Amino acid sequence: MGPTGHRALALLSFVIAAITVAAAFAATRPNVPSAATDEPPPPSPPPSPEPSACPKSAGLCTERNVTRVVDGDTLDVEGNLRIRLVLIDAPELGEAGAAEATDHLTSLCLGTRALVDEDDNQIGDDPFGRILAVVYCKGSNANAAMLSSGHADTFYAFCSVSEFGNEAWTGCSSPPPADECDPSYPDVCIPPPPPDLDCANISYRNFRVLPPDPHHFDGDGDGIGCEN
Repeated sequence: MGPTGHRALALLSFVIAAITVAAAFAATRPNVPSAATDEPPPPSPPPSPEPSACPKSAGLCTERNVTRVVDGDTLDVEGNLRIRLVLIDAPELGEAGAAEATDHLTSLCLGTRALVDEDDNQIGDDPFGRILAVVYCKGSNANAAMLSSGHADTFYAFCSVSEFGNEAWTGCSSPPPADECDPSYPDVCIPPPPPDLDCANISYRNFRVLPPDPHHFDGDGDGIGCEN
């Protein structure tokens, strides 16, 4: 073998030795985690809060079992709370249509777990101590259902004060039928009796009163009702 062959053989031997050393070093070198895996994983974002059942509610917002239906616009829930369905007016017991209205509200709500959303603008305003509220039974607005079924009418006297007065289901945006507004109060809509109302039951103040003033809003006879 000539000098050239010896040099090639030596070079080949050197390359083989270098590869062997590199492989041995790689096999014995401890695994070092990369810089990326040294950092702990970022924390998971907090879960989104559940939307409120009664957005911006200042009054009572609670789920309660309906224990009794009193009539077509009043029911009882657990905790000895009596709820007056706001902005609707069903016939009083003994009047025509009262039994049918009571039966319909019973079919909607009795025995269900209902959501009670108190009218923020009428907290504590009921003279009989009832809670004035919208009630949702089985996820449906029972106040609206009583109106749409024809078993109750819009209670126009409270449209201007109620938290819910601008909602479409109330019917407050439509002009009230003429027979639902007593002519003794021509500038506002106050239903004729029954029931008999007093100033604590209505939102209007300083309105014109004409005879015979069946609700006796004009106590001093000066032609102005419920003066401040």
